[in-house]
Amino acid sequence: MKKKEQRLLQVEFICPGCGKSLAWALPTAVISCPRCGLWVTQNNRRKPQVEIFLPVDSDQTELF
Repeated sequence: MKKKEQRLLQVEFICPGCGKSLAWALPTAVISCPRCGLWVTQNNRRKPQVEIFLPVDSDQTELF
């Protein structure tokens, strides 16, 4: 039996310190907030009220 292809999904990174929306990126990303200098990871990012996951190849990210 073949393994199902796993799609890479992006999440929105929001700074937990100042609330600035930083980027849509893979959960393994580490992003520095330009406003307050805090390093944001999957573990400490502020989660939006509704969590949305976007495929890496999605055209939807062009709207943000």
